[in-house]
Amino acid sequence: MNTMFRVAAGASLVALFGLSGPGPAVAQSAVESAANKASGVAVKVERAIERGVKAAASGVERGMTAAASGVQRGAQVAASGVERGVKAAAGGVERGARAASSAAGTVARKVGTPTAASAPAAPAAPAAAAK
Repeated sequence: MNTMFRVAAGASLVALFGLSGPGPAVAQSAVESAANKASGVAVKVERAIERGVKAAASGVERGMTAAASGVQRGAQVAASGVERGVKAAAGGVERGARAASSAAGTVARKVGTPTAASAPAAPAAPAAAAK
């Protein structure tokens, strides 16, 4: 913008002093050249701004995508952790039950009383005899 003001001021000075001969033509071509360069710079600046806006929008979009995938990965890891915890708890309960059964059998052997696991099965009563 400042360059355009300078070009316009230069053109006004040339017109004010009324230079004659090839000078005004050269001055006029210089003014037009400067004006063309100024408009070229403005176009470049405008394009640079457009590219910057596109890059910013792309960056926001990529950031949102990354955040969404991060949330998804976090949910998957949390679900996997819960599943592993449940399996570990079930395994712990099974191991505890086996340990309790083994301890009960050991105590029963030492005391001499049969346990449900070590006692012989009782014969089943016939159904006809019950009538």
